[in-house]
Amino acid sequence: MSKINSTLFNISKHNDSNEWYTLPALVEVVQPFIKPNQVIWCPFDTSESAFVKVLSKTNQVIYSHIKTGQDFFSYEPTTHYDVIVSNPPFSKRTDVYKRLYELGKPWAMVANYTGLFDAKCRWDLFAKNNIQLLIPKGRAQFIRGEDGKVGKAAYQSIYVCSNMLPKQIVFSGSV
Repeated sequence: MSKINSTLFNISKHNDSNEWYTLPALVEVVQPFIKPNQVIWCPFDTSESAFVKVLSKTNQVIYSHIKTGQDFFSYEPTTHYDVIVSNPPFSKRTDVYKRLYELGKPWAMVANYTGLFDAKCRWDLFAKNNIQLLIPKGRAQFIRGEDGKVGKAAYQSIYVCSNMLPKQIVFSGSV
């Protein structure tokens, strides 16, 4: 990757943008772990999301987004849903995990593997709750929200899950 590209796609804690969109290949990694009859809530998504587009081919999908007034921290669909799957804003990941455990449904969230257990509050949260990891082979690509450019993340992307996988750690297909 050229110097300019590595600067463009260095998704890190120093980047203020939470708008990095998931490509279908990373959604397809989690899809086999969702039963065909399950209703999926994608709480950080619009109708244009790869999660909504890919998962709605096999399941009913409910989606919501803060831009439409549906803030994940105060909103929950009034219709029935079975699992929660999405790519949350990384800067709010600790609060997202807390809320997911409060909701009590199975879930899978795209996460930055680097530093996942560094924060004491996340370590404590995961230590006392069910945590599972779905680890794809390779680094995922994302679409940068501000300009639509595609590039690989500067870290390994995984799914942090709860009550979604057959065992605690699952190594899966390529992204």
